Amino acid sequence: MVSPLSSEEEKELVTEQEKERCNMLESILSIKLGRHQFFEPMRMLLNGDTPGKRMIDESFWCIINGRLPDSRRNELREIIRNMKNHYLNRDSVRDLHLLWHTVENMGSELFDGIKNCRKLVNQRKSLMNLLEDDTVPVAVKALNHESLLKPAMKNNYRAWELHPLFASIKNELDLMEVKRGSGIHEYSAAAKRFRKAFKKNADILERFVEANLRLVVSMVRKYYPCSIMEEMDLVQEGCQGLMEAVRRFDYRRSCKLSTYAVWWIRQYIIKAILRHSRLVRLPVSVQKEDSSINRAIDDFTLETGHKPTLDELSEYMGRNRDEIEQVYLTTAPLLSLDHTDGEHDATIAYFLKSRFQQPDVEAMHHDTRERIDTALASLSDREKTIITLRFGLLDDEPCTLQELGRIFGISRERVRQLESRALNKLKGHGLLATLSENG
Repeated sequence: MVSPLSSEEEKELVTEQEKERCNMLESILSIKLGRHQFFEPMRMLLNGDTPGKRMIDESFWCIINGRLPDSRRNELREIIRNMKNHYLNRDSVRDLHLLWHTVENMGSELFDGIKNCRKLVNQRKSLMNLLEDDTVPVAVKALNHESLLKPAMKNNYRAWELHPLFASIKNELDLMEVKRGSGIHEYSAAAKRFRKAFKKNADILERFVEANLRLVVSMVRKYYPCSIMEEMDLVQEGCQGLMEAVRRFDYRRSCKLSTYAVWWIRQYIIKAILRHSRLVRLPVSVQKEDSSINRAIDDFTLETGHKPTLDELSEYMGRNRDEIEQVYLTTAPLLSLDHTDGEHDATIAYFLKSRFQQPDVEAMHHDTRERIDTALASLSDREKTIITLRFGLLDDEPCTLQELGRIFGISRERVRQLESRALNKLKGHGLLATLSENG
């Protein structure tokens, strides 16, 4: 395990980290598409709109529902103005409090096409080698139709064959340039700078984590043994909090990284325990409300000597009774369907009516329904309607003869006659015999 860092070593690493962050951001801003993706969310914040991509630390900028308050807009406007100079002002980058993992993801997406770009360039070079490094442009040789007819001009004939491949490669490279707003060489150089700075920044982050791993282990031991999570799982959660602390650490706060990181490590560990404490995960806000209610119950019990009712607890906490009752219902303990009360052998599942049928029963019902629809197709429209309503084939509510007579404007006897005639037709169709066989 690496030894802890001194204050001077931490300051040097943070300074180096800021330098690499500036290099990453400079490489992103050197591309037109990168400038648009970076500054567009900030312009939307300045205009009072809600950006689609989260770019700025909401807790620092007091962003509410994705909108920046008026009191912070002048500050953000000044920072953006400083960042549009020829070189990045490190103080402006630091004051912006960027979510650096978001910037890293943005750069990775922006320069992800560099592999395809280099592949196309190498393919173009290999095709040029087939043409014996001739300085004449491929299009000129390929379109020189007179030279194609001469046996001595084999290189021109080969250029004519390879011209479609050159054209497709050129179109793809031109499309990359148009999308990113920069030339291939400029795009490749920016990608190289970004990859180099990204790797150095990852090495610095790893150095911080290794040097403060003892702090994470010491914090984990305060919550272990834990019946919910294993020790190494808690260590991983603590390391996530440590990495978040490293991203936000500022040595100008006159404290060591370990002092600042304790809060982030503890927060990530507690959230992980709360997240895995229940079979059905509850939001952290609901669990905090449940904890505050339990504390209020304990305080009330110590003061009065008995547990409070809902009305007493509502008056004691100064909250609405319905809100407390809703938290009670949300955080109620889970019960298994096989749970019994001890006095009876019946389980909870015994009293619940199943909404699902057995597969064989469902298949039989589906087959019977298809047979009924096929048989009803042989009847006239009025006979089909009478049978459907009389036996409740639509809504499982059969109609009486009188109701059907009122619907069709005929007598009950006439309805009975039509029903009898329709049933005779179905009997000849074999439907009734099939239904009697199936029960």
